[in-house]
Amino acid sequence: MFEQIRNKYLYNKTQIVVLDKKGIVLQSDDLLFTLQKQTLISDFHPFFETIISLIDLEYNEFTFSCIHIGYQGVEKTIDIIFNSGSNIENPFLIFVDFTEHYNNFQSIAQEKNESVLSFHLAEIKNQQLQSEKNFKNKFLANVSHDLVTPMWGFKVFLSYLEKTELTESQLEYVNLLKDTNNHITHLVQDLIDLAKIESGQMKVVNEKFSLSEGIKSLIAVIKPKVEEKNLEFKVAIEDNITDELIGDKIRLNQILINLLDNSIKFTKKGTITFEINVKDSDSDFLTLQFLVKDTGIGMVVAQKSDVFQSFKKLHNSKKIEGLGLGLSIVSTLVELMDGQIDYQTKEGEGTTFELVIPFEIAQ
Repeated sequence: MFEQIRNKYLYNKTQIVVLDKKGIVLQSDDLLFTLQKQTLISDFHPFFETIISLIDLEYNEFTFSCIHIGYQGVEKTIDIIFNSGSNIENPFLIFVDFTEHYNNFQSIAQEKNESVLSFHLAEIKNQQLQSEKNFKNKFLANVSHDLVTPMWGFKVFLSYLEKTELTESQLEYVNLLKDTNNHITHLVQDLIDLAKIESGQMKVVNEKFSLSEGIKSLIAVIKPKVEEKNLEFKVAIEDNITDELIGDKIRLNQILINLLDNSIKFTKKGTITFEINVKDSDSDFLTLQFLVKDTGIGMVVAQKSDVFQSFKKLHNSKKIEGLGLGLSIVSTLVELMDGQIDYQTKEGEGTTFELVIPFEIAQ
């Protein structure tokens, strides 16, 4: 009978079990499970109580899919085909082993569910981050602009106060207030720039400008700061550089002041060096190399990856002021100007920043 059944049901990994009309196991090839003969099939597993109730329905065949059975240490997920037999044929069961198939299907379904879930979680997280970012940018922009007006008013008031008759100590207090006001104004401007950068509103404006006049103004701003710390200030500009260029002179000035201020801030003694060299040129374009060197405290290797990150202060000394935004803003401005920025540093010996920016030559 086994051969007849097996020829009819051409399945791999199958077990055939022949029953009598009461559900007692008469024969089994035990290819999947080892069944005890002359015992009720329901003793093998409670599921087969259902099978016994179907035996009286002659000439009927039933298929039960994805039945998980554990017996004597063997775990299988099987499809069960039950044929209720006839007056001259015994009922029989066919166990078809689909364990591997169902496990693979379950694994794929689980991976798909996890993938879909991960996608939706990532989407929700991105929406939340974007919402937080928009709120932060709006907050920074509003608060910063609200601070600018009174700071400028305070600056004007100090300029008037400075022109009155003051004692030496009073003049010293006014100068201290001016320095504090300038510092706060600089921080506020950094916050405004950060809000513009993160909201995509920071733009460069390319227009004709004089390089020599821009550098002259830059040196006029930087020189007093260098002298205040008793540092040496060296300026080296390559001869015969084309003067009339097209670019964003305001952003160039902002970048260079940030780099020079940074060098002054971290240098207690020694020299600040500012150089301008021609990197490349043709009849239409000029690429300039700006170098800012100092003999300051330098950086350790572990800090190098943090240099251009927002709100990253590389030195936590309370004597060193700032929010840690300057170089982050510089990096973004350089990128907007199609330039490149790099640096070399050694702890205790100083840092050199190299800025390379292309300009169109004004015709």
